[in-house]
Amino acid sequence: MLCVPGPAAGEEYRVSAWIWMVSLIAIALAGSLVVMFQRPGKGRDVSARVAALGFYLVLFGFFATNARAALSSHSTRALVAFGFLAAVFGVGLVVSLVKTVAAIRGRGSGDVSATH
Repeated sequence: MLCVPGPAAGEEYRVSAWIWMVSLIAIALAGSLVVMFQRPGKGRDVSARVAALGFYLVLFGFFATNARAALSSHSTRALVAFGFLAAVFGVGLVVSLVKTVAAIRGRGSGDVSATH
């Protein structure tokens, strides 16, 4: 769970896994709808890459916060599992960010799509 400092000293708000899942589904649905109704071209490619970037961002955030919670609870197995998944999606996030910036600049990869 994501812990955000609250208004009082030591108070924290927790973001539940449901909020992560709802945001992931919302980003996937919104990204799919935006891409579905666009004509093929640079705009569609950029939209698909931005949607993929958002998807990776939510997945990385979910697994990173769970790894942080596992670290604070001294759970080695959970830390290894969530840490590994956070690392995988963190790398995906960086790759997606680089490809999104390249697509925005017009240095796309030709016929390769963000969803393939």
